[in-house]
Amino acid sequence: MSGTRAPPGEISARPAFSASNDGSPGEPTIDLVHLARQTGHDRALGQELLDLFDRQMASLIAQLSAADAPRRRRAEAAHKLRGSALAVGAGQVARAAQALEASLERPNAEAQEIDKALAALAGAIGEAGAAIARLRR
Repeated sequence: MSGTRAPPGEISARPAFSASNDGSPGEPTIDLVHLARQTGHDRALGQELLDLFDRQMASLIAQLSAADAPRRRRAEAAHKLRGSALAVGAGQVARAAQALEASLERPNAEAQEIDKALAALAGAIGEAGAAIARLRR
């Protein structure tokens, strides 16, 4: 599909933004094929969903970073982020959120394990946010 463009008002079916921080070479940070399917190829709706997801990532990472918050509340925030990430095709964010959720739900998880999972999620969120910003151009 290289070199093809979607008609005006539709989302292109070709993925953009390869990621380099995980073990899935060539996996897009935001899977635009998935997003196009989810939105019926409506570009405006796709951009609206990405904008909402971008704002949600910022809000939830703040909640997840609050080490004094109850683990259950933080695990719920990670779960919510995972679901949203899956909806827009942000697989790296979804996997990182799932890993953090699992760490937070494990009663014997040490703070270092949780911090490592949180750092991985923050990195995935940073990449997804940068990809969304590039899509706005």
